[in-house]
Amino acid sequence: MDVVELLARQPLFERLGLEALRTVSGRTVRRRLSRGAMLFREGEACRGLYIVIRGRVVAYRAIADGREQILDTAGPGQSIAELPVLDGGPYPASARAAETTDVLFLSVNDFEWLYQSHPEIAGAVVRCLGQRLRSVVRLVGKLTLNEVPERVAFSLVEYASAHGPLRDGTRFRLPRRHHELAAELSTTRESVTRAFSKLERDGVISRRGRDIVILSVERLRALAGTGASPLRLPA
Repeated sequence: MDVVELLARQPLFERLGLEALRTVSGRTVRRRLSRGAMLFREGEACRGLYIVIRGRVVAYRAIADGREQILDTAGPGQSIAELPVLDGGPYPASARAAETTDVLFLSVNDFEWLYQSHPEIAGAVVRCLGQRLRSVVRLVGKLTLNEVPERVAFSLVEYASAHGPLRDGTRFRLPRRHHELAAELSTTRESVTRAFSKLERDGVISRRGRDIVILSVERLRALAGTGASPLRLPA
């Protein structure tokens, strides 16, 4: 896939015409990152926006006891660091490659030029920031749950709902490895593994590797405290 085609599929740029996309493409820089390579660190001055071509980028913050809190994971076609590009502030979190990853980099100055010369991007930016806010609200919702099994159940409801209506027999692939989910939920890998084992023993889910089947939506939602709705979001 060439850069123009990739940009055309990216929510921030999908409404741009072909010539504008070619212009944006000419202003991007392609980079390959090895696993663990840093894109930026929390508190650094923002240099620009990143778009993942292949691989995964994890955004995280260090917490008091030295562990990491995963805030977001960006995969192919997704962008990262939109907020500091827009508000001029520093990066609010750190980001690194979770595996060998190719990214496109668009500098702050080039993004500002694009935003000013193509106002149709404004709507896409608002939608993108709205999605980020919802993601943060979901994360807060998970972390307010006292027990790790409840947090894991909440995450499973969230992930499964992304694949369509939630029902008994819903099958999906877990988008996080256990250590990544543990970092997101502010707990340990061992606690996450025990939570999955308990859900299996109780007949709530079945799993093979990262492939999950929900056996009882009612019991999973009850454990997650989500009721009839998979997300607890503000009106």
